[in-house]
Amino acid sequence: MKTCAEVEHPYGFVVNMAGIGTLVYFLEVFAYLFLVFAGLTSLLRDVPFYFEFSLTPLVQILGLVLTITGYSIFIWSVIIRGQYATSWAMPENQKLVTWGPYKYVRHPSCLGYFLMFFGLFFIWPNLLTPISLLAIPGYFSVASKEEQLLAQRFGDEYLNYQKRTGRFTPRL
Repeated sequence: MKTCAEVEHPYGFVVNMAGIGTLVYFLEVFAYLFLVFAGLTSLLRDVPFYFEFSLTPLVQILGLVLTITGYSIFIWSVIIRGQYATSWAMPENQKLVTWGPYKYVRHPSCLGYFLMFFGLFFIWPNLLTPISLLAIPGYFSVASKEEQLLAQRFGDEYLNYQKRTGRFTPRL
């Protein structure tokens, strides 16, 4: 078994999009929560390029369900992987996490983010919320590099895990 990564770290514009999109998402969530808790909900519709079409209660409930599901999956994945989070220099005792949400998808944290990004758009549709979606290609790029690393580190164990588990969505 190899003790450190031999895969080039992900970098570049596409990977930076993951960070920028995620940052924009959390800034928007903070702004939304601030306006709601400050009693300024009338300002929610005054943001630039607000899309009036989408704010039916059913669509907002869908957005809330997607967002809560995304947060739950993300937090669950962070708790489960704990000390075994993939890093570019894995220790000798690194284990391949295949339980919890990792039993269903190989990148549950990314799945959680994707659900949160789409959920926010359905809750508060405006021109800024799709910027979060720009993070998705970045997460695809990081996941691809991470899978190369894990295949090198764990060999057949990881390749078999790949065959039975979907990357971002469960295999049916």
